[in-house]
This record gives sequence, C-alpha cells and structure tokens, in this order.
Amino acid sequence: MRSQLIRRSTRHAVSGLVVFVSLTASGATAQDIATLPRAAAMARTSTPDWLVPTGGMELAPPAQAEAMIETDDCLGADVCYDLSLRYVDGTFRNPSFPEDDPRGFDDVRLRAYAGLVLDDTGAPVAQNTPFVAPVVEIAPGDTFRLTFENELPRPGDMVLPGEAANGGPLRCSGEPADHNTPHCSSFNLTNVHTHGLWVSPLGNSDNVLLTVNPGIKFTYEYNIPNDHPTGTFWYHAHRHGSTAPQVSSGMAGILLIRGNRQPVLGAGGWALPGDLDVVLPRPGVGSYNVTFPERTMLFQQIAYACRWTRAQLNALADGGTAPDALPAVGSIKTDPATGNWICDEGDVGGVEPGPVSAFDQLTPAAWPASGRYTAINGGIQQEQPGAVAGRVERWRLIHGGVRETIGLQIRKVESQPAEALRTRLADSAEGRERAGETVDQFCSGEPIELVRVATDGLTRPDILTGSEVILQPAYREDILVSFPSEGTYCIVDAESAAQADINVNDNDSAILGFIEVAPAEAPLEGGGGADHVLAMLGQSISETITDPAARDAALSDLADGRLDAFVKHRDIADPEVSGHQTVGFALNLNPTGVAFEIGTFVPTHVSNGAPFALVNAASYEATRIDRVLPLGGVDEWTLSSFGSIPVGHPFHIHVNPFQIVEVLKYRPDPGCPSAEGAQGCDIDPNDPSTYIDVSGPDGIEPQYAGFKGAWKDTLFILPGYLVKTRTRYERYIGDFVMHCHILDHEDQGMMQNIRIALPDGKGGFDRPMTEHGAHSGG
Repeated sequence: MRSQLIRRSTRHAVSGLVVFVSLTASGATAQDIATLPRAAAMARTSTPDWLVPTGGMELAPPAQAEAMIETDDCLGADVCYDLSLRYVDGTFRNPSFPEDDPRGFDDVRLRAYAGLVLDDTGAPVAQNTPFVAPVVEIAPGDTFRLTFENELPRPGDMVLPGEAANGGPLRCSGEPADHNTPHCSSFNLTNVHTHGLWVSPLGNSDNVLLTVNPGIKFTYEYNIPNDHPTGTFWYHAHRHGSTAPQVSSGMAGILLIRGNRQPVLGAGGWALPGDLDVVLPRPGVGSYNVTFPERTMLFQQIAYACRWTRAQLNALADGGTAPDALPAVGSIKTDPATGNWICDEGDVGGVEPGPVSAFDQLTPAAWPASGRYTAINGGIQQEQPGAVAGRVERWRLIHGGVRETIGLQIRKVESQPAEALRTRLADSAEGRERAGETVDQFCSGEPIELVRVATDGLTRPDILTGSEVILQPAYREDILVSFPSEGTYCIVDAESAAQADINVNDNDSAILGFIEVAPAEAPLEGGGGADHVLAMLGQSISETITDPAARDAALSDLADGRLDAFVKHRDIADPEVSGHQTVGFALNLNPTGVAFEIGTFVPTHVSNGAPFALVNAASYEATRIDRVLPLGGVDEWTLSSFGSIPVGHPFHIHVNPFQIVEVLKYRPDPGCPSAEGAQGCDIDPNDPSTYIDVSGPDGIEPQYAGFKGAWKDTLFILPGYLVKTRTRYERYIGDFVMHCHILDHEDQGMMQNIRIALPDGKGGFDRPMTEHGAHSGG
C-alpha cells in the first residue's frame, strides 16, 4: 500500500515519497534510507533541477500524479501545503516492560500536526508516525504557502484531569493574571515557527507573536529569498504559554531547503558560495559515481503521562464519574517502588495540564522521572535500515525535543550476538535504570568517527571530526558517516555529566536505535573512518564542481579541512562591528517561586570571584520591546548564565544567525585544584588574561569545542562562561523574539521581544505613520 499525503495545488500534487520527483520523470526515483515521518508531497507550479532524478537504483515505485481540485489559495505560490492540528490516538513502545507485556506499549492521545493520507484506493489510512509532522522540502526562491487549521477544542471545552464540584467534567476556565504562569487556557492556542529560516518575522510569515485559536484556519506565506542557505531546518509550535506542552506532544517537523548552486570563485576568493548539496548528491539525483544516501533524524522527548483510563476519560466527557471511581484527582500514575511514571492496561497517556501545576509533566525532574526514551522519527529503539559498510551517508540530525541533552555516538555490537541485543530490547524490562548496563554489555565497540560538515543548517567553515556529537534542544548537525565493517551498530545517547545536561542530571547512556550494516561493496580506503569519508568527499568535489578553477580551490580547501566554498555568511571582522549587546539568563528563587528572567550584565570591578553582575533582569512582557536594533547594524553579543539556580540555557534568536567569536571560561571548575578532572584551575575570575577560550577544535569544554567561526541560531550558555557572538541585521525589519530553548523556561518568561527598525537618519528609528501625526524630512 502506497500512501499519499494530499496537498492542494493550482496544478498538481505528487505521491508522498521522501524525495520528491518530477511528475514527468520516468524510471527510478530517489529516496532517503532513513525511516522518516510521512513526507509531504510538494505541490509545485514548476520543478527545480534538484528534484529531477537522472539515474540511480530504483528504491520505490515511481511517483504518480494525484488529481486535485484547483483553488485560489495556491495562486502565486511555488509550494503549498495543508496542515491541521488535532488530537491523534496512537501507541508508544515503553522499554520499561517486555513487548509481550500489556504495559510494553502505551496508548496515548496527543496533539499532533496531521494531514489527510490516502491509500491507492482513495481510502484514508493512518500515518506511520502520527506524532511527527510531515517532512517539508523547499528551495531558495520558493514562495512556500502553508494553510494551517487549529482543530483542537476551545479552552472552555477542554476536559481536564480532575472533577468539578458538582461531579461533572472539570473544564478549563479563566486565564492567569500573569501570562508567564502555566495555565490550561493556553494549551490549545498555537502558531507555527520555521526554526532557522532567514525570512521576514512580520504578518503571515514567520510571526510567532500571533495566535491561531481553536477553530481558526490561517495561511502562512514564507518568501524564501534566492540567496537563502540550503540546509537542515525544522518547524514547530511557538505560541507563548503552550510551546513546551505542544512540542512535548510531538508538534514538530523536518524542514529541508535543497539547492544546486555551484560555488563561484572570484579574484580574491569565493565570490558566491555554493550549496553543500552539490558535492553531497543523493542516489538518483544526478548521474555521479559518488553519492551520499541521507538519513534525516528528528529526536524528540514525548513527555506523555497517564492519569486516568480511557473509560474514565470517556465517562467524564459524557457527564461525570463517581469520585470513588477515580484515582487522586489528576495525579500522574507512578510506580511506588521507583517513582517512574507508569501506564496501566487501559490507560491513555497525554500531555495535559495538571491539577496543581499545569506544567507538572514539564519540570526539570519530570523527564528523568518519566522513564521515557528519546524517540527517533517517532519510534523508540527502532532499527534504521539500509546501511552498507564503506558507503558514506549524510545524516541530518535535528533535536526537536524539550528536556534531554543528547550525546550521540555510534558503537558496534561486539561482545554479544546482535540477536541477543534484539532479544534484550524486546523481551526484557529495559527501564532507564538499566539502560547504561545494556549499552556497556552489548554496544562495546569503540565509537566510530563522525565528520561534521554543518551546524544548525549552515555549512561549517572547517570540518570537525570526533566520536560524539552533542545535541542540545533545537540543535541541528549534518554529519558524514561511514561504517568501517559489516555488523550491528547501536545509536547511543552517551552518558553526560550534570553540568552538560539541561536537567542538571548525571545521565547514564542509553540505546536510541540500531543499524544493521551490510558488507562493503569494495575495499575501503582509509579503513572506513574519517580518512575514507574525506577521500569520498574529494572524489565528489572533483566530479560535481564544473568550473576547473573552483574545483581546484575547493579541493585545496578540503586538504586544509575547510569548506569555505559552501559557507553562506562572510566572517564578521572587528571593523564591521557597530554595537554591543549583553544577555544574561537567570533562574532566580523568590518568595513566590522561581522567576525565569533575561537581563543584561556589567563588570562588577570587585575582587570577589564574581566579576559580572546581572542587571535589569525581568520576565517576558508581551507589550514590551526589550531591544531595538538598527537595520544594517552589526553587533557583538556577549552571553552568560547567572541566577540562584546555576544551570545552562540554550540561547535561540529568530531571523538572523550569529557567528561564534570565542567562548571564554572565566571560572575554574568546582573542586579546583584537588578534584579529579577539574579544569581551569589557574583561572582567576578577576583577571581576564587568565580566561581560557574553549571554542577551538581542541577546547577543553566539549559543549563548545570546534565552534569558533561557525554560524548558528542556537547555542547552550553555561554558567561561568562568556560566549561572544556577532550578527548582522540584514534585510528584514520587524518584531520577533529571542529566548531559552528549554521551552518550559520560555513559556514561563525566559524570552524577550526584539525589534529591528529602519534608522531615521537623525540618530533614532523610523516609526509607522499611525504612531504620529506627520513625518518631517531629514
């Protein structure tokens, strides 16, 4: 059965394959090898070259046209999609119990992005990954139109996990006095954010300051500029107050921008950057001897909990349940022995407001206590198919979750038979408390080398090789992977120290999935590791770059470990900087609880070991513009984390990416000088000359090693570090946000409004005519 995700178009739609092909193409089609969510078929008014396969092995039936009713909604657009938000029923594997135990699979009802999926007969069918949104693929220069409908219940119609005083259903009522207070009234309000795209933040573009209420249909239109970088991006819910519970339900999707622009060499270097896709062609797209199959992986933490059974929920909706038939009102079911969340047979898990705290499923302690596992493309500990030893694959990694730091490694199963691992995962109780034991017992091979070529969707200037890739929430990494030999390999979330983890926990390692690798098709150059990967990349550059001078320059760069020919943004040198910003994140205890704040910081000029002080810290206020920045300006931003609760925060800013200049460690590790493994013990916080830059390739802090010079849109900000970045305010004006990407922090106030404004030529900024009576000339 071949399913089709229906999309409206003025002309046509195509079948829901992972890679989209021309309707006029015949023969083989190209397809990714990962187990992906259902791919959205692009409704196009024209077909770019990179969509047309010209050869390669047939991996799927040819795409077929689906007749569509023409509407005016898609007129003038290149790509159109329909997307609905609704409750969806499904199941999740719970590795805490064997597969044949009734508790081995949990029933859930979650908010999810959905589209109509039909089989060959036109009958509706369930999506294979119902809690992961469809894959979107577009190109530079596209007008991308998304018609989005919120089909969730209105707040007043929500049935909550509790019971009203009259014995009837408990309904959501009222609104909080402070919009940073979690409340049931926000859970079903939403919007859509295209994370990492360089597009306008205004109107019906990437505007996260609007709300799509239940019952409302709204059409977004994203005008992707012709010079937009290609890369790995994603989209997700972003309405303040509901972002965390909705993304924790799985409301996130993969967004890829593909292109075929050749790099252009000028007299003084690279005049125009090319697309990394050019030298990483997929099988079936172009006729090349060297190709790079893709795996796109969306990592999510679906934080569902069970409170009542399906029968109890249905009875409540029908008019009430006797109080003595209910458990403690709305409490999360837990195992008395371990404290882990459990779902009994007949229960239905969800992400819903709790009876005391609406975010009781979204606290720092909640995810570890849940016993849940990070999902890859909606699956728990699933096999990823199609690998061959020696074949270089491009992995697009997207952290689309909320409450987990992932240290991704790939390790071979060596000390035990592969079938024993499968039996262990299927037949044994694999709770998180045993996860590290399983990794040690089965995944005992050394981690293979991973070659990092892009971060947050943007090509790295220098190639970074290592055995682990750290993914904080919202991070993306493009890596090249080659398996050195046949066998079974584990996809592992490596153990991490408390400081490196967003939950401030010492995490044991865990298996997120595994891969069966077939024998190599030919002897491996360089033993299948990083040398082999770089050799294959060199062969591809020789074959795919058409201009001889550009080809030679790109090969010369590669010999130096660099990819400058494919870096969209120019380095920001000192003379270009026109202003400075400081950002301090803080969790502060106060008499009423915890304040989630952002402020600025200044030197204290006091020799007390605390050389910087947070000032003007405040929680989010929707009507306040916190920073007004000039269009055309270039600022250096210095960021750090403070507060009475010393934790790190992933900084994310919309619209314009930033370049990392340096990351200075300004405090020695706790326990210096005697504690084992303590670093930076010679640092004097009051003497900047002793600070250590940890952002180079050999930096002592793994969070930052190799990020110097890279462009990103999200970066983890640890306490005790000064993170210096630079950014240009290019092309787009308007209001948007920056925030902590621990999304429950953002929902509770760790966010600021930013305005990029047009200078008025008189030292200030232009204002709309609606804000004053008349304009005067300069």
